[in-house]
Amino acid sequence: MTVSALEVASLSRSYGGKRVVNNLDLLVEPGDIYGFLGPNGAGKTTTMRMILGLIRRDEGTVRIFGEDDPVKARRNLGGIVESPRFYPYLTGRDNLRIFAAYTPGVTEGRIDELLTLVRLRDRAKDLVKTYSMGMRQRLGVAQALLGDPKMLMLDEPVNGLDPAGMKEVRELIRDLRDERGLTVFVSSHLLSDVELLCDRIGIIQDGTKIIEGRTEDLVEAGESLEDAFLRLTRPGSGEQIR
Repeated sequence: MTVSALEVASLSRSYGGKRVVNNLDLLVEPGDIYGFLGPNGAGKTTTMRMILGLIRRDEGTVRIFGEDDPVKARRNLGGIVESPRFYPYLTGRDNLRIFAAYTPGVTEGRIDELLTLVRLRDRAKDLVKTYSMGMRQRLGVAQALLGDPKMLMLDEPVNGLDPAGMKEVRELIRDLRDERGLTVFVSSHLLSDVELLCDRIGIIQDGTKIIEGRTEDLVEAGESLEDAFLRLTRPGSGEQIR
């Protein structure tokens, strides 16, 4: 029996009496590159923060590879929510050394391996302030992978990047899945990028899931993913796809 990579059930969160995530269910299978979509203010970042254990949830359960104990589950999950933050006057390697101090068992060899993986080995001794946005995103991925998780969560990983940087991050995500066997959960507003990258998609609106399924099943003949997204987020348009 295959255990799901991520199973979210009845997840809810309110701020100031307003329900921003409402009874949300999500299912991510091992090996998925899963696109998490929704209009601005739909509750995507709040959902990711709850899954990562950065904020509490009011209701609901989160299981990561079958584990619902928050501490044990977190060992299988790495993530970047919003932009990765570093010490700009330290090198890329030294930034990773600082984060590694909070992750048991990370060796200098592991840091070398990750710098090579994210294609920053030749810039490891340079100050982060000299890095492009794409390089910082890739260093952020290395940071999230320090603990050797099975699943990676990325919030807007190509936001603000030029086309070359976007392509580099897309290729890295595919390599993580295809060569390393990671499951990747990606939130993005760039629907053309999601269409190129993601196998399965979940769309939320006003904190509620309106649809979830394989990318090709959500898109009708002649549509782009952007067309499908606009159609599905019209009031009353959503339905579950298996």
